[in-house]
Amino acid sequence: MKRGPISTGTATVCAIIIATVLMTVVAAGLLVPGEGTGAAGPALTLPTLRVEAVTGYGGAPAICISGRERAINLTECRVYLIDPEGTLRDVDAAILDNATLGDGQAAYIFHLPVDDRPAASGYWITDEPEMVFTAAYHPGIRPFSPGGQWRVVVYDRVSMKNRIDQVVLINGPASPG
Repeated sequence: MKRGPISTGTATVCAIIIATVLMTVVAAGLLVPGEGTGAAGPALTLPTLRVEAVTGYGGAPAICISGRERAINLTECRVYLIDPEGTLRDVDAAILDNATLGDGQAAYIFHLPVDDRPAASGYWITDEPEMVFTAAYHPGIRPFSPGGQWRVVVYDRVSMKNRIDQVVLINGPASPG
């Protein structure tokens, strides 16, 4: 059987499919190495930082990232949350007085939707405890929704590596009990 060259249309479709697959694999590898999907699940825990759920103002949960011996410059990083349903959420910077998180320091991720910044995700990171534990800056933080296992990813754009990749249990409004 004699075969001829493929059509331009077929070649274009194949090229688009190959490019899409490659971009998906590269993006998944950069954001969540070793997982391939955005769903929350087992994550790499780096020993230099501790991530845990804490109770903020009014009983609403927040995430605390405690610094250790290897400092992390939050201005050189992108911070993401992946909720229990697999939705990727950007975390915007609120107040960062000391953007380098080192030994004995803490940063907090909290939920506070705001009307004046519709492009903002409603999830914020700060090193100012009063933003999380008091109503000094706002009426109060909100629960994470839905409740369940949230993945915290801090991607360092300079070293091109995840500095934090950890799952933390957040009891939110959709959690049982």
